[in-house]
Amino acid sequence: MDQDFTVPAEWYRTFFTAPVNAFWEAVVPEAATAADLAFLRRHIAPPPACLLDLPCGAGRHSLALARAGHRVTGVDISADAIARARAAGEGLAVEFVEADMRDFQSPSAFDAVLCLGNSLAYFPPEEVAEFVRQLAAALRPGGTLILDTYCCAESLFPLAEEREICFDGGSYHAALRYDTAHSRLDTRAELHVGGAAHQLLYSHHIVTSGALVGMVTRAGLRLQGLYAATDDTPYAPGSPRLLLVAVAP
Repeated sequence: MDQDFTVPAEWYRTFFTAPVNAFWEAVVPEAATAADLAFLRRHIAPPPACLLDLPCGAGRHSLALARAGHRVTGVDISADAIARARAAGEGLAVEFVEADMRDFQSPSAFDAVLCLGNSLAYFPPEEVAEFVRQLAAALRPGGTLILDTYCCAESLFPLAEEREICFDGGSYHAALRYDTAHSRLDTRAELHVGGAAHQLLYSHHIVTSGALVGMVTRAGLRLQGLYAATDDTPYAPGSPRLLLVAVAP
């Protein structure tokens, strides 16, 4: 696949269309969601806690947490994802808001704030640091912040230059290019789903785990743990995922 491409600076504003959202729903197994929820049960307050989930996508975690008895607010920039979430959330103690997660403000404080998936990496480090400060300020005393990323430097290298996923109803093929001047991973992908082909461009900013910990502690939170998996395995170089748990004083 051609490596000569340019990713728009704010690609995420228009990226999450119905075909892309359908792709992510198709490739995330139910077992992965169940493992995430088990991790959350161990690290956040029991129901009925007040939770903020952002970005929430189509409500994969928000809906399950609401069914478990929590009061949940989910925020996402994708109109398609929010419409799906609202349709599935009727009758539950959950509110879905269509907004850029960095702009969301609430008069309420939360027992836990969850930023799951890989969305922190959409933004440059200085913007992530400010966003982490906003999340910390939204917590009640003793509240928990959980950050999730697959884009720590310790996780990525050596970098595969291509990635391919086949799933029921389609396929995804991506070319990855690392921009050393900006510590950014740019991706050009072709998604085949529903009989149509979609050309995708997106990027992720890369930080070290130590830099992310520094953002959290400078926001006034106490680091509780760095985990490589939902079974609380400690994070180590080469672990593909980082789950950071921090607590407000």
